[in-house]
Amino acid sequence: MEIITITIKSSKKEELIDITQEIEKVLPSKDGICIVYVPHTTAGIIVNEGADPSVKEDILNIFDKMAPQNFSYKHLEGNSPGHVKSSLTGPSLILIVEKGKLILGTWQRVFFAEYDGPRTRKVYIKFIEG
Repeated sequence: MEIITITIKSSKKEELIDITQEIEKVLPSKDGICIVYVPHTTAGIIVNEGADPSVKEDILNIFDKMAPQNFSYKHLEGNSPGHVKSSLTGPSLILIVEKGKLILGTWQRVFFAEYDGPRTRKVYIKFIEG
């Protein structure tokens, strides 16, 4: 399978956007692994609970304490907290796929993590059969 690109449009400065269904839409009905990669330095990708929206709020609030806006950053573009948060979450995931569905825990979902929005972003998906 070639690399598939999905487009994500964030609507806030910082948000976690559930992209689980978008990923599964492009997967073949086979077993294998799925690599999800975010090519942006102020965004990331995570797996976490998707049932209770307050979990997303808690994660973003803790990240704000870890990388606050009002800090003496040397990078003066104004998005240094986004770079730090992106480093915390990372740019990629490797996920197990069974019959075209991601193997996730009961409450788990895949989230695109926006730290410098609103923007239009790309997510690359590669399926490897096996």
